[in-house]
Amino acid sequence: MATYLDLQTNIASDLTRSDLGSQIQGAIQDAIKQYERQRFWFNTTRSLTFQSVPGRINYTGADLAQIPNIIRIDRLFLRWGTSTYPLDWYEPDEFEFLTALNVSNGRPTIYTYVDSQIIMWPQPLMAYVIRPHMHYRLAPLVNGGDSNAWTNEAENLIRAQAKLILYMNVLEDADGAARMQAQIPGLKAGLDYETSVRSATGRIRGTEF
Repeated sequence: MATYLDLQTNIASDLTRSDLGSQIQGAIQDAIKQYERQRFWFNTTRSLTFQSVPGRINYTGADLAQIPNIIRIDRLFLRWGTSTYPLDWYEPDEFEFLTALNVSNGRPTIYTYVDSQIIMWPQPLMAYVIRPHMHYRLAPLVNGGDSNAWTNEAENLIRAQAKLILYMNVLEDADGAARMQAQIPGLKAGLDYETSVRSATGRIRGTEF
């Protein structure tokens, strides 16, 4: 499995430069920031769960590591025995008005996401299994041995985008930048296609607008 250091080494080799260590790291981080807001099969999930705690409405990274890195919650489901219930989303201000004067315990039916926390109401009466369907940021690459989808499944895209950033902002190489700009759409389209194939349900769904 390729690592953060492998990605840095490959970029340095592509550029035939061994003196751009910190600049390469910065370009990789900027490239990831550009694409992590877009949905791919590797940064969306319905496979992770956490448990509610009786009497507690706020849930953080201590309950599920990905919670502080959520970009969007598509749906939030509660499992109770053999039954599954969808929770209704409320905007934070709506949630505040609803819950401020209404202290209640029971099976949560609504939720919001604010301050990097999932907040549910009513207060859970017992431990329920909570399953978010979500789009989230992957754990950041910090150490050379770190590895995630950006260094593997999306390595070619991040590599090309990082080189584009370096050609434009560090090396001031217009020809190199043009080469990367020509490559990037095809690399992105390949990831988009695989994401579409992996997530296809065979059913037509209405849009959100």
